[in-house]
Order: sequence, then structure tokens, then C-alpha cells
Amino acid sequence: MLGKLIKYEFKHTSKTMFTTFAVLAVATLMGSIALRQVDRGTAGNGNFFTAISVIMLILYFIAIIGIYCVDFIYLCYHYHKTMYSSQGYLTHTLPVSPAAVFNVKILTIFIWTLASTVLSTLSVLILLQVGSGGEFFGAFADLSWDGFSRSVRELFGMSAGCLLFLFFVEFVLSILWYIMWITASMAIGQLFQGSRTGFSILAGFCIYMVNQIASTVYLAAFGYNLDEFLNGNFKSFMNYVMGGSIGITAVLLILLYLICLYINKRRLNLE
Repeated sequence: MLGKLIKYEFKHTSKTMFTTFAVLAVATLMGSIALRQVDRGTAGNGNFFTAISVIMLILYFIAIIGIYCVDFIYLCYHYHKTMYSSQGYLTHTLPVSPAAVFNVKILTIFIWTLASTVLSTLSVLILLQVGSGGEFFGAFADLSWDGFSRSVRELFGMSAGCLLFLFFVEFVLSILWYIMWITASMAIGQLFQGSRTGFSILAGFCIYMVNQIASTVYLAAFGYNLDEFLNGNFKSFMNYVMGGSIGITAVLLILLYLICLYINKRRLNLE
């Protein structure tokens, strides 16, 4: 049953997500054409076509940001509709545990958001490649891994592999944080009989403030000063700021996850 639930979640959301991905592909193509036209216009072509190309590039960047936001908003809306609206009655009568239902939905949102992030990044890289005349990726071919590793160790006091791993962990946790932030806000908001949307927004604000306060208290406790980073002390930045950010985010993610599980299992209110 769990496998069928996963299949249903991806099948139910795939139409909208693949549609936005197709729009992103078209926007990338149009942006690439516009960028090429700008280069040609700089070389001496008409100002009219150059102006049109610049407008198309502006629309491309608006589109890529809009598509990414639409993807995330849609996934959150789908989660709320299938968990806390009238459709939630059907969801919570499935012969699986509330934890399994919640985990499947979080997994679905995470994978689609990850795919949207990767494709949006790839779109920007394609434009950079086109704008550089095909030399953007070639510039990285001449880089030496050994030289890069030495530079990373000198700057940050760690190996290049460790640095890339930390960035990857930070990237994954940041996606999970936004997902859990929204889902926990919805779970808390549905506990109230009145304006659930308003209480969800209030809960989201409170969760955000807790995150900010925890980060501030952590930095203050270790006496970290931004001047150290501005003065080139990147080792302190990696040890205190990035390490603390990962630790605080991980702890808050666990707390929000447990809150969601408790509410969905013990305090669910679909009235």
C-alpha cells in the first residue's frame, strides 16, 4: 500500500510539475536566443532587435523565479488540500499509518523541489554558456583539483571534499527546512476553529523567529564577529557560522517533524 501511495502522489502531481518544467525549457530556449541576439546587436546589428532581446532576457529571469515559486506553492497547496481539507478525510482513511502518509508527502515535495532547483540552476548555466560564446564550461576544464584543494585548505582549514560535502548538506537541509516550516505551520494552524490560514501564517512567523533567535544566541554564545569574515578569517566562518547553521537547522527540523507527526496522529481536526 505504501508503494501505491508513493506512486499516486507522484502521478497526481506530475502533470503540473512537468508542465512547469516544459515552460522552463521554453523560457531557457527563448532566453538563449535573446542573449545571442544581444551579442549580435552589440557587434553592430539594429538597436530595435537588441532592445527586444533585452526585454526577453528580463522576462526570462522573471519567468525562472516565477516558475520556481509556482512549483513550491503548488506542492504546498496540494499538501494542504490532501491533508487538512475535505479531501483529507480520504487521505487519513488509507490503511497506512499517519507517519507513513506524512513521510510520503514530504518525500514527494522534497524530490519535486530538488528537481525544480536543479533544473532552474541548469537553465541559468545554459544561459551563461551561451552568453560566453561556449567558453563558460571550458574555463573550468583548466582548473587543477590539487590546486583547488590547496586553496580550500588554506582558506577554510579543511579538504575540498569536506567543503563540498558541507555545502551539499546545507543545500539539502535548506530545502527540507522550507518544507517543514510550511507543513508545520499548516499543522499548527488547523488546530484552531477560526481563521486557520491566519493562524498558520502566525505559526510560520513564530517558527521563523525561533530559528532566527536560536542562530543569534548561538553566534553570541561563541562570540562570533562578522568582522572576522570581512578580514579574511574564513576558517572561523566555516567552524562557527556554517557548522552552527547546519546543527541548528537539523535540530529544528527534527522538532518540526515530531510536531507534525504528533498533530497528524493525535490532534487532527478536519472539521
